[in-house]
Amino acid sequence: MRIAKNVALLPIKNGEGAECFNLVLTWDDDNLVLIDAGFPSQTDAILSAIAAEGFRAENLTHMIITHHDWDHVGCVPDLQKLAPNVRMIAHVDESPYLDGRRLPVKVEARLKEYDTLPEDVRAFYDSWKKSYEDNPIHITDQVTDGQVYPICGGIEIVHVPGHTPGHIVVHLRDSGIMVCGDAANVDGNQLVGANPIHTQDLDLANQSLDKIKGYSVSGYVAYHTGYLPVP
Repeated sequence: MRIAKNVALLPIKNGEGAECFNLVLTWDDDNLVLIDAGFPSQTDAILSAIAAEGFRAENLTHMIITHHDWDHVGCVPDLQKLAPNVRMIAHVDESPYLDGRRLPVKVEARLKEYDTLPEDVRAFYDSWKKSYEDNPIHITDQVTDGQVYPICGGIEIVHVPGHTPGHIVVHLRDSGIMVCGDAANVDGNQLVGANPIHTQDLDLANQSLDKIKGYSVSGYVAYHTGYLPVP
């Protein structure tokens, strides 16, 4: 679904429920950029969504990862096989969780209570941990707050820690679209903060929401709750 002249929202169905993951595709004559990458089982759906906008995943030049949660990075290995020269972009503070130097925030938190958990729950966490260990993601571009890519009308990286330490939002300057990942959610006609249940540092996340709202934008895309145009 086109939400600006060079920006498409790619709603990817999450299982049988009503929720969609809202990926974003942006482009110019020389670049094709995907922001976030769904669960591992969603590769075919992502390829179809990209094709529906008139593009091929093989032509991806950049992938931007807002943060390291598995529902945002699951299809990266498959997409890298199709586009082996794609540049992988993430914040410098998020990169250790993506390339395997550190345990993911949520995995580390769950492992602290590991010995108290039932056997089936421990097995689930073991599998979750292994999925990260078996699929490290090399980040070619470890970015910082305020860095701007002079492509697709200007892509600005905005560091918004709280949900995870290196979470970023992506400000598409030409269109005024702010891609929020999990740093913000749409509730009716309002932009609200990160989901407290899944947020590492809620106070910091609330400060980051204020930072996001400080930008003049034409619309927000929240990964789990959709698109909010700004009148």
